[in-house]
Amino acid sequence: MPLTSHAPGLSTKAARAADKRIPLRSIMAKLGHEPAGPPAAGGNYYYTSPFRPQERTPSFVVCEPKNVWSDFGGTPKPGKKADGGDVLELIMRLTGFDLPRARLVLRAWAADLATPAELALPPAAPVGETLVTGKLTFTDVRVEPLQMKPLVEYLTSRGINWPLVQRSNRTLAHLQQVFYHVAGKPRAQPYFALGWKTAAGWEARSKHFQGTIGGKGLTWLTGQQRDEVIVFEGFMDYLSALTHFKQPYFEQTVLILNSVSLLPEALPTLLEARLVHWFGDNDLAGERALHLLRQTLTPARVKAHNELYRGYKDFNDFLTKTPPAKPLPPRRAEPSKLSQTARYWLYVEFNERAPGTPAAAGKKRKCSFYSWTNDATGLEYLLVLRNRLGEQMSYYRLCERTSGRDYKIVEWAGLYQPVPQTPKSA
Repeated sequence: MPLTSHAPGLSTKAARAADKRIPLRSIMAKLGHEPAGPPAAGGNYYYTSPFRPQERTPSFVVCEPKNVWSDFGGTPKPGKKADGGDVLELIMRLTGFDLPRARLVLRAWAADLATPAELALPPAAPVGETLVTGKLTFTDVRVEPLQMKPLVEYLTSRGINWPLVQRSNRTLAHLQQVFYHVAGKPRAQPYFALGWKTAAGWEARSKHFQGTIGGKGLTWLTGQQRDEVIVFEGFMDYLSALTHFKQPYFEQTVLILNSVSLLPEALPTLLEARLVHWFGDNDLAGERALHLLRQTLTPARVKAHNELYRGYKDFNDFLTKTPPAKPLPPRRAEPSKLSQTARYWLYVEFNERAPGTPAAAGKKRKCSFYSWTNDATGLEYLLVLRNRLGEQMSYYRLCERTSGRDYKIVEWAGLYQPVPQTPKSA
């Protein structure tokens, strides 16, 4: 897949230490084992032993604080009370591999392990939750691992490769089936839908319902390659990308916005990334979000992949070949190199309204003219252009770049200032 790249390697000693820090609880979940109940004293989780499939009484203990395991049903080594060890010892015992091969297996699994925090999703509760979304109140909200046939069929009708998705523990930790009632709508049987866990609630999807249960929130899926982030607007687009690229997971960190309006909330974290891959929608909101991302991170750090499904609203529509319900806006042009390097530029708002806009909208035509040379000749060219445009302009400002994206205004006029103004600092 074109998104894959390699992070700098660790020293042998550091790599061994990192291997041993991989959570045993996540490995047990990867193997299909769930704890028999909540943790006992000391953060100890009890499991039926992976070495004895027919076992009924849990005898296998994972100590989460120390990240070690003990098998009280096995034969202990001389001088030991119980058989046990660290995560590498478990892999070697289960596979029969030597230490180097066990490390390779562990590192391959580590790319898609659910974290202990994700394993806690959703929290077990004897009574369903009550969540409020706007004027709707959802009562007795309960979640379970996704297995209902109607929901799986709905997922596959959207073009999603369900067997492929099932291979990702990280994804399954967030993709559940949710049951709920709606206050004021008496019903004996609960409604049900696909549920995607967010930081503030659930995104719910079914054949008959599309909405939010609880609040709108982001979903972060932390990957091994943390200096790159792949951004999707919705979880169905994320699942579509997995299906399209035939990958059960991505090595990079994944961000699902769940609403394009939440992008500003994610910007502080995205600013720390070396590269951001954008898989947003091709509608007006998506184009504006991409523009904001490029303006904030600089275009060189944002790689847009929505050209892959140009002509469709989003990745899932492309996957299912669903035409857009309404015309899509034209592609927003990428910032020119000149706009990033020119020392001087003239920003202009014209008196006439922009073509194609209603007169009542009052939108003016806008344009920026950049100097071809970063010297006095380039500045003189813009001053001559300012004079030629004259009364066509309702407002203008002449700018000089100071460093990076920072600039100062050399001269401006319009908007109740018909006489050119020169700031004192210029």
